[in-house]
Amino acid sequence: MQHNGSRALAVHRYLFRLALAAGNLYGWITVFLVALIFTRSVALGLVATAILYALAQGIAFILTPLTGAALRFGARRALILGSIAGAISFAFLAQVFLSRFSQYPDVGLSLLAGFAVFNGIQRALYFVPYASAVALTGSGTRHEFAREISLALVPLFGALIITSISGGIGLLFALAAALALAAAFALAGFEETYERFSWTSLETYRALFSNAHQPALRIAILDGIQGVTLLLIWPLAAFLILNQSFVAFGAVMSLTLLGAFVGRRATRRALRALKVEDSPYVLATIAFSSWIVRLAAGSAVQIVIADVYYHAAAKPRQHGVDTHASDQWADNAHYVDEFTALKEMGLAIGRIFACIIFAAAAYIFLPLIAFAVLITIAAVASAASVLLSHRLSKQAF
Repeated sequence: MQHNGSRALAVHRYLFRLALAAGNLYGWITVFLVALIFTRSVALGLVATAILYALAQGIAFILTPLTGAALRFGARRALILGSIAGAISFAFLAQVFLSRFSQYPDVGLSLLAGFAVFNGIQRALYFVPYASAVALTGSGTRHEFAREISLALVPLFGALIITSISGGIGLLFALAAALALAAAFALAGFEETYERFSWTSLETYRALFSNAHQPALRIAILDGIQGVTLLLIWPLAAFLILNQSFVAFGAVMSLTLLGAFVGRRATRRALRALKVEDSPYVLATIAFSSWIVRLAAGSAVQIVIADVYYHAAAKPRQHGVDTHASDQWADNAHYVDEFTALKEMGLAIGRIFACIIFAAAAYIFLPLIAFAVLITIAAVASAASVLLSHRLSKQAF
């Protein structure tokens, strides 16, 4: 993708990152709370949340090959449609709090399902343009620093909106929807670009399970397991540890992101000084331990320490601090190429698998056991991913 309309793209990315940093983080927390009201059981609320998250990932898995085909009609169009899908998903959540859902459970459940469906559609349609990674992320500039700090503070500001304004939670999702919609309009100044995606949908599904792509598929599945634990399971655990306090949760999440912003650079310098920055065994040990320390987290301070250690020690896959908004970067200098699609589909498989395990453990055992099981599985998956990635990179040369 060319570097045309870079200002429009920069504005779009910032607005959309703001929307996702608030909407996705509090969206799934809200799904859990509404499910908790309906089921009157923490375990069943977690099961319902995991099922809806798996639904979103299943839709993303099915639709991802169609995103590649849609590039024939323009990458900007796919970005706009993905932004609109995100806005619609948050609008569904805003409507939950205008619908008196406690009196009309069928309506409330339908709105939650609508959020999950359009969340999956957004996931399938929206990939961050490669031009964003190359031209717009900068390094060490004052503008970049201010942008990342403002995004790190979104969880705290979102919590303050929820708790200090009557109907604040509905307002938060309305604001997230408005930001996502504004991000779509911001692309008006971004020149349309066309890229070829050579496979049909059927060929994409066949390639996914072909022998040639099995090593990359395994890595993507392992990363998907980590992803759902990081973006869904662990925030839910932290929210429960903090006694379902939005202010405490928002403050902890913001402190985590701010700490990670500084900690990543310090960790990289330390690894380089020790000359182990490329050692797969050291990196695998760090990845494993950064998950395991979460098993001991039982307070706000411990959650912050565990999270900062994870984000600082783990090799970042995203640009910026807001994990929810930055985990859809395109690969190989393309908007979406065939291997990006396979990676995303593998991630979806891993996330669905993890949701099934978590839902089953929460239903059969205690929620505490379910959280421990998933965090342990994520720890093993993270270490295995590092080692398999190293082995695959050696085979490539």
